[in-house]
Amino acid sequence: MSKKTGILLVRCVLAVLILLNMLIIFLFSEQTGEESGKVSSEVTQTVAEITVKDFEEKTKSEQKQITDRLHLPLRKIAHMLEFGTLGALVFLLLLTWRHWTLLRYALSLTVTFLYACTDEWHQSITANRGARFTDVLIDTAGAAISCTLILLIALIVIKRKGYFGAPMQVTRYKIQAPASLCGKKLAVASDLHGCQQEEILATLAAEKPDMILIPGDLCDDHALRDFKNTAYDFLRACAEIAPTYYSLGNHELACYHKGNPWRHPIPIPLTDEIRAHIAETGATLLENRCVSHGEMTVCGLSSGINGKKNEPDRASLASFAQQSGFRVLLCHHPEYFVPDIQKTNIDLTVCGHAHGGQWRFFGRGVYAPGQGLFPKYTAGILEGRCVISRGLGNHTLIPRIFNTPELVIVELSK
Repeated sequence: MSKKTGILLVRCVLAVLILLNMLIIFLFSEQTGEESGKVSSEVTQTVAEITVKDFEEKTKSEQKQITDRLHLPLRKIAHMLEFGTLGALVFLLLLTWRHWTLLRYALSLTVTFLYACTDEWHQSITANRGARFTDVLIDTAGAAISCTLILLIALIVIKRKGYFGAPMQVTRYKIQAPASLCGKKLAVASDLHGCQQEEILATLAAEKPDMILIPGDLCDDHALRDFKNTAYDFLRACAEIAPTYYSLGNHELACYHKGNPWRHPIPIPLTDEIRAHIAETGATLLENRCVSHGEMTVCGLSSGINGKKNEPDRASLASFAQQSGFRVLLCHHPEYFVPDIQKTNIDLTVCGHAHGGQWRFFGRGVYAPGQGLFPKYTAGILEGRCVISRGLGNHTLIPRIFNTPELVIVELSK
């Protein structure tokens, strides 16, 4: 069986299940008030006998009190299950097509809401039945729960395969530069956090950049102390593709107290042994310093995280601004740009850290460390000279949602 035929078969099965589910809901609503009440009472009685200890030994009065308390909640739960199943089946059917996942999620809830409205209208014309808009909301809540669970399960499955929500994409920006530098390509590989490297390295090799920039969070601090860690292999492979410059983010420089997330990170200075192993890879480590690269000067501003405090080394930043040539700054934290870097005449800053806001809805991130809820600086370009990468990896159990990992290619042009 071909893949196309298999998908078509799945769609047919789901469509039939959706119609059967709608038919069952219709038949239940077709019952008169007396018939519906009798069925509900029988179900409630059975549930009480199973869940309530010594139910059959209680008096008739006590049994009635118990079933009366259970009756209404069980009816509402039954409605939520009916419409939760409907919403889930519609969402699964829509997921057999690609793209616009958020739209399909919303469409599933809309279909369920509309059918719940017709179901309440159906009950209003049935003998001894009534319609309530609150019941429509309860029905739709059941669909929202089931659809959200499906969405989260899908994201977790994808994350376990190492894709962190979606395959990597290449994002391209053009930045103004002197004519002599036009056509130069700078690759920005930020926030790897030990993710799968094969696709990234293959893309870098295909792009043939003139320079590879890694603005922090290549790995955690403990990984840098393991000289067999894949972070060193990545630096070595990058250096074979193009001159590679690496600055330090908060995860290389701070201990995050694994097992106690409420404690604030404490800075841990790099050792000379770590610096030597990085140098052996062929990559250039920039710890609050600059190096010349032809007509460009490349600088690295290390993360300034220290407990609750997070500020850059302003003396180093002032020194960078005095350098000659086209100045390129690797700065892990995008929140440093507006209060500090914006005041300088540094030509290009590349950042990461925000992970695109982790969850992105309608092009906006939901949360970023250092910026809080609904952050401003999670992706794109600021003032034509600060490029913010959504990053390539993930370091939390929270998956990316509608937030594709990206490798950024910056082309210098007029």
